[in-house]
Parts: sequence; C-alpha cells; structure tokens
Amino acid sequence: MKGLWLLLLTGCLTICQAGQIYKYKDGNGNWIFSDKQPEKVQDFETLKYENSKKPTTKIKLYYVKNSEGYTLHAKNTFFSPVEITIARPDTQNSIRKVIPARDNVALFHHDKKTENLNYYWSLGDPASIADNYQYHAPFTSLKGHIITQAFNGKFSHQNDYNKYAVDIAMDVGTYLTAVRAGTVVWVKDDYHMSGTTRYFLDKANGIKILHDDGTFSHYAHILMDTAIVKAGDKVALGERLARSGSSGFSTGPHLHFSITKNIGMKNISIPFKFVDNKGSVFTPKRAMIMVGTSKP
Repeated sequence: MKGLWLLLLTGCLTICQAGQIYKYKDGNGNWIFSDKQPEKVQDFETLKYENSKKPTTKIKLYYVKNSEGYTLHAKNTFFSPVEITIARPDTQNSIRKVIPARDNVALFHHDKKTENLNYYWSLGDPASIADNYQYHAPFTSLKGHIITQAFNGKFSHQNDYNKYAVDIAMDVGTYLTAVRAGTVVWVKDDYHMSGTTRYFLDKANGIKILHDDGTFSHYAHILMDTAIVKAGDKVALGERLARSGSSGFSTGPHLHFSITKNIGMKNISIPFKFVDNKGSVFTPKRAMIMVGTSKP
C-alpha cells in the first residue's frame, strides 16, 4: 500500500453501491462476471452486488490537553508498524516516527491546536532488513500455471511498487495460499469488475501479509467475497487465503504477487525467489510454468 497524504478531519462519508451482476460461461467454458447480459442466448445467473461501508483512515491523529498546551498523538490501527512523517505547524520542520502495530506515539507538543495537518505515512518499519527468504508458490494447485509477466514486465511492472512483481495466470476460483507464515494486515474483496482503463487502477481486491523480517507479501486481483482470512489473523505457510480472480486493473484471470517493504516512506517491491517441491530455488521469469507447492 502506498503512502497517502491526508488531512486531519472530522466526520466520515458513507458509500453505498448496488447493482445487478450476470454470471455465465463463455465459449471456452470460463466463468464471466459482468454488469451486462450475455450477447447470445444462453443460461445465466443474476447476482445482486451491494457494498455499504464507511471508509476511515487507519492512522488517526488526536490531541491530548495538558497544563502547557496540547500534545499531538498518532494512533496506528494496522496490525503492522507504520512510519509517519508530519510537519510541525509552527516551524514546518518534519518529524518522522515509527508507530508500532496497534499502538500510538506522541508526535509533538504545541501551545494550540491546528486542525488541518498534512501528514504522510507508509506501512512497515524502514529499519527492518529483508532476510532473503525463499518463498513457496502462492497456490497448491498441481496444474501448471504460466508466468505471464515477471520482474520489469513491460505491460504494468514499471513503477517502484510493481517492478519486482509477477503475474501468474490461473483459472478463476483457484485457491491462493500463504507463501510464508505471517500476520494478515489488510484484506479487500468487495469489488467485482475488471478492465484496463485508469478507472480500475485502485479497484483490485487483495490481501497483504506481514512477515517476521518486516516485509509484506501481496496477493492482488482476488475474487470478490472469497477472502478466508481477515486483518489480524495469524497464518501459516500454505494456509488458504482466498480464491483467484480478475478484479481491478486486469486483462484476465491471474494472480499479481509481490514482496514489498518500506523504503524511503514508500512501499517498494523487492526481488525475491521461489522454491519448488524438490527444493530447487529459482527467480521467476516470463513464460515459466509454476506448479503449486505442498505444505512442508
């Protein structure tokens, strides 16, 4: 998750969406989920899509009054450390601190409250050091799955967040599994559509897991309403997480997988290697065929 510039505001906005979804198979027998009926006459199912939620930031700022004024605190509700940078309203000097998971820290003291404060945050502790772990496949299916885009992929793996990501083609509904033990930090599985316009860039469903070395594994484009885990859950290697899909910015059913860490107040993807059932370690390359790995 990328860092965000936010304002200290009060109140919240309720978002409600509802619509009709059509579920049917194409000529190849693949399931299609769409807001349009199939063009040809065929059997189809209708699903009702509803989404009602109150979006709130996971980083909350609040003042504590004392005899000399006010102390600004930051509360982190993530199950992960968060680094925060904020400018003092009186001097504009930047203050940077790490807030432990589910904890809070005092940022600065001032003689009066300032309601509008710009601040920047990023998941993870920048002091953590990746331990070069060798990751199991993010699925257990023994069917061969082709890597359609690997590191530095020309289609969409060009920015810092995606540079060292891999796209693995797989049928909708394939079970996704934890590549390493860790703590679930973030889950989103509320979106049903896909496309390749800018509109879909922030729509993908996904799961993010924090590992012992401070890195995160990220599973994107999961199928709507299939997450088995929730934020705060502890997961073991090989444990089921959700089912694969094609939500968000996507040309078809696949898993977008990456390992990221906090570097310079940004979650940046880092190179990694997989290990197969025979113990062979490999760097993912385009056109490789991957087979699911069993639990150790």
